[in-house]
Amino acid sequence: MTYDARQIANWFIERAAKDGRVLSIMSLLKLAYIAHGWNLEMRNAPLFSNRVEAWRYGPVIPDVYNAFRSQGINPTKPVEAFSSPSEAVDVSFLEQIYKIYGSLSAFRLSELTHEPGGPWETASKLGGSYAEIPNDLILGHYVQKRKLANQANG
Repeated sequence: MTYDARQIANWFIERAAKDGRVLSIMSLLKLAYIAHGWNLEMRNAPLFSNRVEAWRYGPVIPDVYNAFRSQGINPTKPVEAFSSPSEAVDVSFLEQIYKIYGSLSAFRLSELTHEPGGPWETASKLGGSYAEIPNDLILGHYVQKRKLANQANG
C-alpha cells in the first residue's frame, strides 16, 4: 500500500514514544526516507507518494518537515489528519526499520543518507538544493546496498 509520508512519520513518533523516546525532526525525516528506500528495494513499490528533495543537510520530505516543524526540533505529537499505517505487513516492515535504525542518532542517520554517490549527492549535483530525488535513484541505491550486504555475508 502507498501511504502519505506523514502517516509513516506518525508511526515512527508513536513507536518511539512506546520506548519512552522522542525523535528529532531530523531523525524522523531520515527514518521515513530510509523506510521508503528499503520498501522500494524489497517490494518494488514506493512506501509513500510524497516528493523527496535534496536539501542542504540531506534528503527531506517537505510535507513531513512542514507538518511537524511547528512542534520544534523534537516533535512529540502525530499529525492528526494522517492515521498511522495499520496493515500488519506494513507495521511489521516499519518495525524492522525501527529496530535497525531507530536507535541511531540523527547525525548517524544523516551520514547514512549522505553516502558518496548516493541519491542525495547525485540529485544535489544534478539539480542543486531542493532538487527532487526521484524514486529510481533511491531504488538503485538500495538495490546496491542489498548487493553489498549479500556479498559481505557470503
